[in-house]
Amino acid sequence: MHSHSIASGLAIARLVDNPDDPHLAQEAADFVEHARTRLALDNSAVTCAMMFSQPLIKMWVPHWKFAYTVGLAMGVKFTTEGFFLIDILEHVTQEFTLECLKAGEALALELFDWTSMNQRCRDFRNALVSVALESPPSARRPVPNMPTQFGPPPIDHVLIVDDSQIVRDLHEQLVLQIRPGAHVHCTESVADAVAYVQQSDERDDPVRLILLDLNLSLPDASSTRLEDIFGSPNGFDVAFALDEAESPDNAPAQDFRFKPFVAMVSYLADTVTEQGMVDGMVKPDGSVRGCDALLPKPLTLDSLRVLIEGCGV
Repeated sequence: MHSHSIASGLAIARLVDNPDDPHLAQEAADFVEHARTRLALDNSAVTCAMMFSQPLIKMWVPHWKFAYTVGLAMGVKFTTEGFFLIDILEHVTQEFTLECLKAGEALALELFDWTSMNQRCRDFRNALVSVALESPPSARRPVPNMPTQFGPPPIDHVLIVDDSQIVRDLHEQLVLQIRPGAHVHCTESVADAVAYVQQSDERDDPVRLILLDLNLSLPDASSTRLEDIFGSPNGFDVAFALDEAESPDNAPAQDFRFKPFVAMVSYLADTVTEQGMVDGMVKPDGSVRGCDALLPKPLTLDSLRVLIEGCGV
């Protein structure tokens, strides 16, 4: 089962205020996965389905399945063309009539807040990854990258930024163990990382996932003070530079390029999280200072699967 489906199931259980019911979380995850596979949805559609359905689930408790189905239709329509409510009845479920779905969608369209949509999609993507990382699915075997409604899946393009050759080699091996056909590039500096992302965009081969360390210049990362690291070239500088290249009003760039998913993997992850809770660096979606996710070293295969599956916009 896809990580986004698992996370959506857990999110639905929490939204109906029953987070301790594993049966509800599993039932919801199964429904999301069924819809994802039957409609060949990409990450953006699954993310937007959760974004649109969240207020509906809260409003229509305990009818979470109807709320999610309406949100699903809106999410697919928002991310693609040629989709209609009748497709829900033909491919996903016949539990609800077409008239009922139309009425639910009309009400949802009227009530939904349509501001800052690009940023909200990213926030929900990050939140789903964060939830999935709480209990990641197994990645003992390679995880196939399935085709979507747009055709063949994109090639996984991963950039690894770490000042340790051992860590760079290890992370590359982990990526290739999950996705043998992935395109992996390694570097150790902020400048090289930013330049590589820009060059990849220009080649129309965008980086989809960045795995970077916090400490990129000081020795003995486990005992270095955060103040010293923040005062030297560090992983947050990469995230900041990529944010600077984004449109300031959070609108999609004119050339439709998007910032890669940035995951910081550091021995100091817990320390950064604790400090971030105090000074507001950690956002509700789990992102920190422009990094979409923060994980402790050593990076596990299961957690990396969540990152790879969840890195699409």
